[in-house]
Amino acid sequence: MPASETLAVSFPAWWPEALLWLAVAGVLVGGAAALGIWALLRRLDEARGSLRALEGLEEIQRTLTRGQAQREGLDLKRIEHLLVDLRDGARRLEELLLRGEQARASASETLVPALGPSLAERVLNRLVALGYERIEIVTPSEALEAFAGGSGDVLVEARRDGVLCKGRVRVRGGRIDSVQLQPAFPVFP
Repeated sequence: MPASETLAVSFPAWWPEALLWLAVAGVLVGGAAALGIWALLRRLDEARGSLRALEGLEEIQRTLTRGQAQREGLDLKRIEHLLVDLRDGARRLEELLLRGEQARASASETLVPALGPSLAERVLNRLVALGYERIEIVTPSEALEAFAGGSGDVLVEARRDGVLCKGRVRVRGGRIDSVQLQPAFPVFP
């Protein structure tokens, strides 16, 4: 073969079209690969965000550990007894305030006679102030009228903390002297 001759290669007629389809297929495959990589990177960012949220769990764990250590130092029985003492003190204070109010009212009644609440209303008010609810006066109204100026026991039924209590309100000289109510059913240990 002489050097000046060139080698002529002939391609079939469908070859350029095949190259075009091959290039389109390559672009589609490349685009799909790029889309897949982008989706993977997006999921990786979401996973990192979730991990950042879980990093706060370590701080919560440390806080819980400190709180538990502090709680172990508390004497819960002593705190419970102190709360019971506070509650009982509040009740005693409330009774003292009611007695003082009644003493002041009775002192003012001797100076200026005024129409005050009936004995039934005073009994109801006293029991409500002591924390009773759904109060029923068992004593007939005729007997209440007799106690208004004298002495006697007003029989009552009421509920306190959901427990039925029965007892009496002692009236002396037209004033409430004492309240004696007990649960209707004895408490078993």
